Amino acid sequence: MADPLVTVVMPCLNEEDNIARAVESLADDYVLRNGEILIVDGGSTDRTREIVTELAAKYPLRLLANPGRLQAHGMNIGIREARGRIIIRADAHCLYPPDYVRRCIQMLEKEGVFNAGGVMVPVGETPIQKAIARAMRHPVGVGDAKYHLGDYRGYYDGVYLGAFKKSVFEDVGSFDPRAHPNEDAELNLRIVKSGRKIFLDGSLEVLYRPRKTFSKLFRQYFHYGRGRGYTTLKHRRFTSWRQVLPPVLILGLLGSIVLSFLVHPLFIVVPGLYGASVFLVAQLGKFNPPASPRERFLIFAAFVTMHVAWGSGFLSKLLTFSRSDG
Repeated sequence: MADPLVTVVMPCLNEEDNIARAVESLADDYVLRNGEILIVDGGSTDRTREIVTELAAKYPLRLLANPGRLQAHGMNIGIREARGRIIIRADAHCLYPPDYVRRCIQMLEKEGVFNAGGVMVPVGETPIQKAIARAMRHPVGVGDAKYHLGDYRGYYDGVYLGAFKKSVFEDVGSFDPRAHPNEDAELNLRIVKSGRKIFLDGSLEVLYRPRKTFSKLFRQYFHYGRGRGYTTLKHRRFTSWRQVLPPVLILGLLGSIVLSFLVHPLFIVVPGLYGASVFLVAQLGKFNPPASPRERFLIFAAFVTMHVAWGSGFLSKLLTFSRSDG
């Protein structure tokens, strides 16, 4: 199409297991008539590029190279190459509901906003992955983030992924790679600060494949914390209480351990109280569908992993932040 209405931009790296399903769930009749899909590859060493080349024979799809590897670089490359006036941010880890692109565009136009989208719905396959998915949809795991919790429709400070009017990037700037992997939230903060609005529809559910091990979950959330730390320092503000609690938790745990050696052994009760409270939430909390005792223990482990990793990542960014970061 010479002048498409919409461009779907999907950065990726080594996604041979997911990319075909992600593209096929996006490329419905609406996209075939009105859009293009740009796959921006960060140097995959598996069969990702080969699969994308095969998909290009069936769909309006172009494969672009991303020397910077990070998703923010990939998004910026895709935006520069996009021919559509609307940009859909897509992730290769996801499956998209029917009419996803059309519904996003309808929200943009009807609500008069500059970013619109839905919520992330984690779906696991293995026992650990399922537990992580449950933790990522629970307030103890993600705080008050409505694009994780769902059940909300209205103006908000962010959405999962998002659909943007291309003009917004000309006005507020592109994705900031230094905020990785918090570049979406950092961009949304600039959109809101500019006086523009973001619209969230909790009924628009994007299925997401979470990490399969706790070690990978820790690395993911450590980087999430570092990215949020950069965003907080860059803009000199917290945007929610959920960003304050994890670093305060880490400081409290470390401080109590030190004080238990230097002042009194009873200070060690603080980590115990934290662990016990999170364990009780995992054991007694409501989950849908109901969770078995073993599943609840794994959910407890996911909660603790997310808290400790995010808080540690945030504090590590505070300690290493430099003038060049700002």
